[in-house]
Amino acid sequence: MYGNTKPCLFIYWTADDYQTTGCYNLSCTAFVQTNKNWAFGGALAPWSVAGGAQYELDFAYYLYQGNWWLYLGGEAAANAVGYYPTSIYRGGAMASHAAEIDYGGETVGTTSWPPMGSGAFANTGWQHAAYQRQIHYFPTSGGRLDAALTATTTSPNCYTAIVTKYNPPWNETLWFGGPGGTNC
Repeated sequence: MYGNTKPCLFIYWTADDYQTTGCYNLSCTAFVQTNKNWAFGGALAPWSVAGGAQYELDFAYYLYQGNWWLYLGGEAAANAVGYYPTSIYRGGAMASHAAEIDYGGETVGTTSWPPMGSGAFANTGWQHAAYQRQIHYFPTSGGRLDAALTATTTSPNCYTAIVTKYNPPWNETLWFGGPGGTNC
């Protein structure tokens, strides 16, 4: 989609399970960006290196006063990037709460699919596989709950996922990635 193999920051929304609504980034008027310090569709840098330095970014969504607020880099008010108004969900579940939260990665291909993360499968772990850690969510009743994930993949020959429970600060961790290929 972006013409490169770099990790890209993107957002996407749909009100009808990808049937007729939705768009990436700011290609429609759904997302209201209030903090211009982030470029949706832009490459993230620096990025982790297999066997070397690892970099992380905190992401959070909060439902607050009729808007799904996105925070990048922490949960402080200064890290609010913008929001999706709940009105775009046409009275569906997302107008008042999330029914499901998905984590992991996404690749785009037509006849072949690119590597996800470093191209290493999930079982290679730290400094090789991509990961998301300390995964929790904020129920509409208040508070914060740790996730209870189930690893799934649609193309296990090309990409894998493993969930591991660690002590804080890692907690529930999703390892994922793979080389991609032509039989995905």
